[in-house]
Amino acid sequence: MRLATALAACALLCGCSNTGTERVTVIVGATLVTGAVEIRDSVVVIDGKRIRSLGPRPTTPIPQDSERIDGTGRYLKAEAPVVELAAGQPADLVLLDKDQKVERRMIDGKWVQ
Repeated sequence: MRLATALAACALLCGCSNTGTERVTVIVGATLVTGAVEIRDSVVVIDGKRIRSLGPRPTTPIPQDSERIDGTGRYLKAEAPVVELAAGQPADLVLLDKDQKVERRMIDGKWVQ
């Protein structure tokens, strides 16, 4: 019983749990713009309607059974008015091309444009 409780707590703490009902989408390779910081070659993991994790590719795990979006050569930032991106926030994102024009828009974890 203790082992099962410990494993469940670990899954919750590290954000590795997916209920199986939510789609996991990962945007890989974009320059992530979060506040005044830019992270090149980033990974953003979206679990359903929320951002599960984000960061540089070498340190941010990519779930195996996820839908992967290639963001190479693009910029990714939060939909206004949010400036800072963080795990747990709604997945309201804008993917910009190299000229920083909107290429795709995501609201609540779904592409709407």
